[in-house]
Amino acid sequence: MTSPDSRSTAAGMLAAIVAVLIWAGWIPVTRLGVTGHLHPEDIAALRYGTAGLVLLPFFWRHRKEMPWHRPGALLLVGVGAGVPYFTVFGMGLRLANSGQAAVFGAGASSLFTILLARIWLKEVLSFERIAGICCTVLGFWWVVSHDLQHGGTRVTGFGLIVIAALAWAIFTVVSRHLSLPPLLTAAFIGVANAALYLPLYLMSQGPSRLLAAPLSGILLQATYQGVLTGTVAMSAFTFAVTRLGAAGAALFTPMTPVLAGVVGWWLLGDQIDDATIIGLAAVAMGVVIAGGALRLIKARQ
Repeated sequence: MTSPDSRSTAAGMLAAIVAVLIWAGWIPVTRLGVTGHLHPEDIAALRYGTAGLVLLPFFWRHRKEMPWHRPGALLLVGVGAGVPYFTVFGMGLRLANSGQAAVFGAGASSLFTILLARIWLKEVLSFERIAGICCTVLGFWWVVSHDLQHGGTRVTGFGLIVIAALAWAIFTVVSRHLSLPPLLTAAFIGVANAALYLPLYLMSQGPSRLLAAPLSGILLQATYQGVLTGTVAMSAFTFAVTRLGAAGAALFTPMTPVLAGVVGWWLLGDQIDDATIIGLAAVAMGVVIAGGALRLIKARQ
């Protein structure tokens, strides 16, 4: 008979996989938008505006459950997964292709989450996690050195994505500490960012770009960003964090870079050179090792 702990872990793993699959498509879909008719700030408006509108009724019903007495933690959650995170990542995607963005986005997010979970939540930093971190850093070095050998045209993009990944890692660890219901976390992020950002965006020249963009592109970004990424994936990942721990949830990200690279190649024609393949493999392997896969294999032998 399956124990409650086993069911809880399985549910967390399934939620993490759902989030990772959606995020794998998010990178190329976002790159499609920011390299076309839209800017990162336009897509941010679509993402948080849509998510905020969809989740506003739920948030209003559960607003009293929010820990309003902890404004600092809520600020970190709202910024770490909000407009600042998204726009910086989007700016990086204008320079780096899907595969490269997947290397640094997934790799740095996992790396920072493990380190922050160790500092803030006192989670164990085992030898396996240290080895996984080293493997991830090796993947970064390979991609960066290859780009530098060819003019260094994308290094700035890599740096922006790493900064965004740090923001996401902070969100991951703080949301674990707050232990809010997953959908309520997603609702807070969507509603808070929409309320603060949309008035500023509407007063700028941003809406003119939306009006000039193809309707199909706007609908794609609004649906994928606001509904799938901003609502479904956000809720699934937060749920996974509550069941698996911050570092445990982040350890499912090895699927993200590989799938994002493949989808980017299929959707956008982004080239996957040898350095990117090695970087993707190193990051995926690093996350797997840090997740204790080797220990699990030995235990089953």
